[in-house]
Amino acid sequence: MAPQLDRFVDVKQLSKRYKTFAALDHCDLSIKQGSIFGLLGPNGAGKTTLIRCLLGFVQPTSGHAHFDGLDCAKQSVQVRARVAYLPAEARLFRAMKGHTVLEFFSQIHPGGAIERSRRVADRLDLDLNRRVAYMSTGMRQKLAIACVLACRAPLVILDEPTANLDPNVRVEVLSLIREAQNNGSTVLFSSHILSEIEDVCGTAAIMQKGRVIQTLDIHAMRATHRVSAIPAHHARLALERDDLRDIRLVENSDTRFIVEIAGPLKDHLNWLATLPISDLRIEPTGLKSVYESCCEYS
Repeated sequence: MAPQLDRFVDVKQLSKRYKTFAALDHCDLSIKQGSIFGLLGPNGAGKTTLIRCLLGFVQPTSGHAHFDGLDCAKQSVQVRARVAYLPAEARLFRAMKGHTVLEFFSQIHPGGAIERSRRVADRLDLDLNRRVAYMSTGMRQKLAIACVLACRAPLVILDEPTANLDPNVRVEVLSLIREAQNNGSTVLFSSHILSEIEDVCGTAAIMQKGRVIQTLDIHAMRATHRVSAIPAHHARLALERDDLRDIRLVENSDTRFIVEIAGPLKDHLNWLATLPISDLRIEPTGLKSVYESCCEYS
């Protein structure tokens, strides 16, 4: 199956089974070139398996994955030459000092550069004279980030990059991710920290049980508001508007009325004022509420 040229990363019906367990189950995903794409999901959702299939470390049971026109399963060596990858648990040479680790990784990757690696390490306030064996977990994470985010690669894959980092360093890492995008890289960013995905990504996918169950436009989500209220007399409301295209009904029960409104809220305030409701609450729809709703009902 030929990849679609407008999709930098193109995953179609990708499955990976281990006997009776499906780590991936007919997973579909597409990522545009030059974007920062977030990958969300609970533990066991299939995020890391998907990443390993993209890199050719895991061969899928069925389906296809392409990156920049390359078949990830059949052309994995070419794929990995064009990807900078930070695994969730990076393994570094314990006997080496930090600066030697940077030199090693900057030399083995086509997009590596030792000076860029040193600048990133300096921004992360990392002591490169210490041996990896004597570094804390957070220091080793910063060293791995310096190896990866200094690399100029068409695709940068980051699996939980801010784990074990303090808040100030996390802010700096997010800044480095944006700079990677500005330098021409496409970034796939997997994280459990919803606020980071919401802050840095333009698009995000939520995975559950080996599938992508929803893809979100983060910018459009920020313009969406959730309206909740109590129906008067505890009765369901009749929704008879002809122009409900921008309104998604979330709940319409005897005790709670909830809708999500996309686009300008002011266009719908007059309509809300006519409804027999009380205890009206309006708040921006955040990624947290969307994520919890998806994982609750999937």
